[in-house]
Amino acid sequence: MPSPTAELLHGAVAAGDYREVERLLDLYRGEVEACWKAATSAEERQQISRDVTVLLGWARQTILAARAHAQRKLIHLTRQSAYVSASSQSLDQG
Repeated sequence: MPSPTAELLHGAVAAGDYREVERLLDLYRGEVEACWKAATSAEERQQISRDVTVLLGWARQTILAARAHAQRKLIHLTRQSAYVSASSQSLDQG
């Protein structure tokens, strides 16, 4: 069962709340360390490792996708702005 912090972390990443993601990552790291120390078998530690790897892998891919989307929007807006500036200059000169 995922920890409540892991679920909150998942929600913060999905919402793009990166300040909250950073805060929750600190909490999650502490939880993971405590679970790791409390683990009594190699199987428990393997499961902890898998859970962390899956969550962080998903978070990484989600954040990279959001960044790529934001970059595309910025490029589009920059191009739009260039055309608007050029057309308003030609209207001013005409």
